Amino acid sequence: MDFIQRSSVKIPNAVIVDGITESVQVEKVIDFLKKYGAIQRTLLVEDESSDLHKNLIVEYASGSAVQAMQSLLPYRHTLKSDSNVVYNVEALSSVYTSKLGSSATKTYLTELKELAKLSGKDYEAVLREMMMHIGSDFESMQSANEPSPLVLSEFPVESPQPTSPFSGPPQDDSGENSAMSAPVVDQRRVLSLSASDINPPEVQKVVVEHIVRRGDAGSSSSFPVRLRSFSGKIPRPNSEVDYDTWRSHIDLLLNDPSMSPLQVSRRILESLLSPAADVVRGLCSNSLPSAYLQLLDSAFGAVEDGEELFAQFMSTLQDPGEKPSAYLQRLQLTLNQAVKRGGVVPGEVGKYLLKQFCRGCWDTALLSSLQLEQKINLAPPFSELLLMLRTEEDRQAVKASRMRKHVGSTRQRVQLQSQSSCIVEPTENPETQPSAIDDLRKQVASLQSQLTTLMDQRTPGGFSDRGAAGKTQSRVSTSHSTKPDMTKQPRKNYTNNPRPWYCFSCGEDGHVSTFCTNDSNPTLVTEKRKKLEERQHKWEQQNCPDLPLN
Repeated sequence: MDFIQRSSVKIPNAVIVDGITESVQVEKVIDFLKKYGAIQRTLLVEDESSDLHKNLIVEYASGSAVQAMQSLLPYRHTLKSDSNVVYNVEALSSVYTSKLGSSATKTYLTELKELAKLSGKDYEAVLREMMMHIGSDFESMQSANEPSPLVLSEFPVESPQPTSPFSGPPQDDSGENSAMSAPVVDQRRVLSLSASDINPPEVQKVVVEHIVRRGDAGSSSSFPVRLRSFSGKIPRPNSEVDYDTWRSHIDLLLNDPSMSPLQVSRRILESLLSPAADVVRGLCSNSLPSAYLQLLDSAFGAVEDGEELFAQFMSTLQDPGEKPSAYLQRLQLTLNQAVKRGGVVPGEVGKYLLKQFCRGCWDTALLSSLQLEQKINLAPPFSELLLMLRTEEDRQAVKASRMRKHVGSTRQRVQLQSQSSCIVEPTENPETQPSAIDDLRKQVASLQSQLTTLMDQRTPGGFSDRGAAGKTQSRVSTSHSTKPDMTKQPRKNYTNNPRPWYCFSCGEDGHVSTFCTNDSNPTLVTEKRKKLEERQHKWEQQNCPDLPLN
């Protein structure tokens, strides 16, 4: 219908034709309609969103042509050359009124529902009031015409004839004709009804009750059966919500015009558990929701002052490992509590939120990339700010992941190479070994004799037996202390003794029999065992020779 308004079509002077599929058919239809009057213009509806898509609108220069065709409309025109092609010609005023009137009625009823919700009145009462206005307007129109209460007459009435020179739709040169019956004389009843007969109160009552019942059923089904439970226990059970969340649900119920205060009170009682239920147990059954909320607020509501909550908000900083978006949500929760207690003006919430976020967030790269410090005076809404932070966090995470993949793919792998060495001490020449030991024995004996002579010279002749005993003991201890030095031999390195390097099951190198998955090969195992024994025997000869006896 918007297409008709945009095109400025004169609706009383126009007809609409549907069933057109080709441009050639448009020309035939125009030639046919020209016989009823001068055509000012033709419009083909090409708007796909319009209900009249692919229909042809023919606008006459005057409304007399449409009046001449009024008795023939709606008119079905069939081509003689092709009986499958049928055109439907209707007055544009009737089509426009029926389609636009139905949509206007639906829009009007929807607006009445919104009006009832906003005003807090019952939808049935609003609808009754509007219908009373409609009835009064209709009665005023009827009183202007002053009809009789009921006139029933029965007389022959002749069908109206068109004002055109010909009585019916003419036959064109192409041989096209119309399926029209000639005007006949029939018996018709002319009835004149009053407003109460057309719109009786009983019918109004049935219609209103039906609409109200459907509206109540739809509104009641949209609410859950029960609210989330709240008990006030500390620690809070997992199946329950905190008091602030539960309180926000009750606020939504209070703002719903379709629920009475008694229904809200019943919902409150159904959602409370002990010990919260014990707080309101003393109230009567017909108490208002405000009485329940007053007791519950005093028992479980916030008791901090608004200024204290605002000071707590100003001291809230980002925790280690916390994302900036999570930190912003935590700030928003704390600031909302301060607003409820009167610590912050609601109009300055966005300014304080962004200012504290810039103070407490440690991610300076994020702050500089989004230029948040320059937006403090014109702070964006919380939803927009949160979306900006989450988008930037995701961008940084994707970039870091891409960098790790790139750096990890170009990094050179570390190659490990193990080398082992066996330290073998040089063997002593058996010819020189006995002579060296004899020389050491001679040197030790000479030192002992010199020590004995020195001790005898220092000791006076008149010492007691105790002193002599002590001297003897000291000599013995000296001799014992020097004896280990004589017998001490150089330690040998036994850590490089050859060990098995093969599997005891299959005989292959590089693994042990515990993790062996090959078939057993006793021949190869025996061969390598012999090689191992030969290596061990050779190593013992080189590193562990027999020591000479003292």
